[in-house]
Amino acid sequence: MLQVSFRQGAPRIGLRQANTSLALGLLLTTLASLTISGCGGDDEKAASTADATSGDVTADASATDTSGSATDGVSSTDGDAAATTDATTGVDGLPAVDPNPDCDPLQPSWCALPWPSNRFLAPDAKRKTGVRLQFGQTTLPANLQGLHVLPTRFNRWDGYAVSTMLLVHFPGIDISKMGAETNLSPSLAADAQVVLLEVAKDGSVARVPTWAELDSTAGVPSKRALFVRPGVILKEATRYVVAFRKLTTTQGEAIAPSPAFAALRDNQTKGTFLAPRQARFDALFALLKKDGVAREDTVLAWDFVTASSEMMHSDMLQMRDTELKALPLGAELTITKVESFTPQEHPDTALLLTGEMTVPSYLETFTVGERLPKGMFEPLATSERLARDAEGRPKKTGTRKATFWVTVPHSAMDGSPHGIVQYGHGLLGRGSQVKGGFNRKIGNDYKVIHFACDWTGMAEEDESPITQMVFEFSDFYMLPERMHQGFLEALLLGRAMRERFATLDHVKNAVNKATGAKVAISIDKKRFYYTGISQGGIYGATYMALSTDVARGHLGVPGQNYSLLLHRSVDFAPFFVVMIAAYNESIDRALLLASGQILWDQVDPASYYRHIKAEPFAGNQAHDVLLASAKGDWQVALVTNEVTARTAIGVKLMANYGKDVSLVKTQAYPYKGSGIVNYDIGNPWPKPGNLPDDTTLPGMLCGEKGQCWGEKHCSTTGTFAACTLKDPHGRIRYLDHHNAQLMHFLDTGEIKDVCGGDACTPL
Repeated sequence: MLQVSFRQGAPRIGLRQANTSLALGLLLTTLASLTISGCGGDDEKAASTADATSGDVTADASATDTSGSATDGVSSTDGDAAATTDATTGVDGLPAVDPNPDCDPLQPSWCALPWPSNRFLAPDAKRKTGVRLQFGQTTLPANLQGLHVLPTRFNRWDGYAVSTMLLVHFPGIDISKMGAETNLSPSLAADAQVVLLEVAKDGSVARVPTWAELDSTAGVPSKRALFVRPGVILKEATRYVVAFRKLTTTQGEAIAPSPAFAALRDNQTKGTFLAPRQARFDALFALLKKDGVAREDTVLAWDFVTASSEMMHSDMLQMRDTELKALPLGAELTITKVESFTPQEHPDTALLLTGEMTVPSYLETFTVGERLPKGMFEPLATSERLARDAEGRPKKTGTRKATFWVTVPHSAMDGSPHGIVQYGHGLLGRGSQVKGGFNRKIGNDYKVIHFACDWTGMAEEDESPITQMVFEFSDFYMLPERMHQGFLEALLLGRAMRERFATLDHVKNAVNKATGAKVAISIDKKRFYYTGISQGGIYGATYMALSTDVARGHLGVPGQNYSLLLHRSVDFAPFFVVMIAAYNESIDRALLLASGQILWDQVDPASYYRHIKAEPFAGNQAHDVLLASAKGDWQVALVTNEVTARTAIGVKLMANYGKDVSLVKTQAYPYKGSGIVNYDIGNPWPKPGNLPDDTTLPGMLCGEKGQCWGEKHCSTTGTFAACTLKDPHGRIRYLDHHNAQLMHFLDTGEIKDVCGGDACTPL
């Protein structure tokens, strides 16, 4: 039986020093006491890392062939045509009948490669994209119990994630001439080895910038997958074409195409099971020709389609619109606990309120990991998923109670109108983190009342089900589905705080402990804002796209695209150990992240950023957001924000970011609109690659008064004493100049320069 608890106090073991020879048994032993912590406010969990190793074994290369997919004019009989052909016939070793319909033979070393493959797109005229996913029962990875990830939840989708990576496997490949994380320009060159094309409705094509990186988590060099990362967030319901050409190994040897791809490229598929795919490949080669890519130069090429907004967002929008219409004043609120303070007892806070809200529930309970061997987890965790009607739409199941917290500053105890700020908590934390000292000081200094609830789906109570789900990834869908409920609760709480809060008895008859006088706390409804940090900064972007009430939002140390974020975060390291214990092959683990992102895009800000301002949802106004990042962040990689800035969706990279960002121009201060401001606490920029940056480095100077900022520590006092650096992730929220910038933006929509031209370095 496995017992896994992610709690504070985990041993810190860096991924970069991982011992790749650890056996699975040692990993399982480690899991018995493994702990993790999250990121957030004063009372939130602290970050930690854990050792992670790859137990890769030899891949099964027997799955070499497959049937085709169909869309864009290709016959819908793809995958069935070969069944009428004599299996004993074929051409050049390619059989007439597909030996493994669940796999794509374009990359025979791994079933689901290349990712995201057109092999798994089936025609469906009912879908906006004209296609839907069609994975087989054995397409997606199997865990060490031999249980493949079930395709059911994926096969209703009308395309791949807009935040998808491209995933291929070329052992020993030389990537030195490809686009890099710090320089995407080679991907746009006429002779680029990797080409990603966006195909417009009129058939024109445009190059998309990319960077390439080998999977540094792989324990066996020959098993290193190649990740090609789009340098922008991809568009919805759009066709993309990929090509690799003139590839070589690090030894200078040419990399040859697979037999299946060579047959398609050279139009030699007649009489083979690949024949139904030929028309599609001829069409994509014609598109590549428009960009100057010669068919004969390609080593691998394919196309794919991204999911529509309707597919990704309709469930959430239906729930939001239904309940905001039914509850125009928001959720019903009840105060259950009041804590009072004099200025001597707390300099900023007069009242801490705990309450309960009654909200509609769209959830039903289910057991996580029911297919796992009996006794592996005892008892099996339970969680929740969306209940659905006969048409597959979210269905209300009743009501539920949810806790919320409110901090009322001393400044509100004179009855003067105060704004309200909704707070988003850190990783797997609680809304009670709103009580962090930085929020309470901001509240008193700037006359705002902070409030929060749990992010249902990514809150403390979700730790155990999420951990267990890693062993049976078929149940991953529960995470984004439960988060739909979390966003609904946040939206209804925000509306209620604006419309109901001041009418509550404990609020309209609040007692000032310092004077004993009663006071009616007053709300300025026009000053309704959002702020969140870490997980709250990440999902704050999703919340801002959904909210019909909030004026502006501040996203603290944020990011987007979890399939890109996770490998680069110290917070993922312990989960990664669990994943290794369940899925021993590094390419399988990469495929889990890539496939999981399809479902994650239902709530991931990667699919919502364009709907904050550039393309608001129907009925929404455009919002602006301020992203405040920390250079060298160990928990949320800044490269994801750089992808956001590179995408033409109205989020600018503000001046003095601290480095040049490939293909991005910076925006001068002051600026009215959405932007990214980067704060430098003294940490270096991380090394490129898909590993977390958790190094502790000496050598930075202390401040003039002998102090070290954030969690740096002076070895001695004095200006020239050395500071030892730690994670800057949680530090900028305590900086007065950051908070002045934050509140100025929330009140005016203007991003002002508080950094003095030095990348916001506080020293």
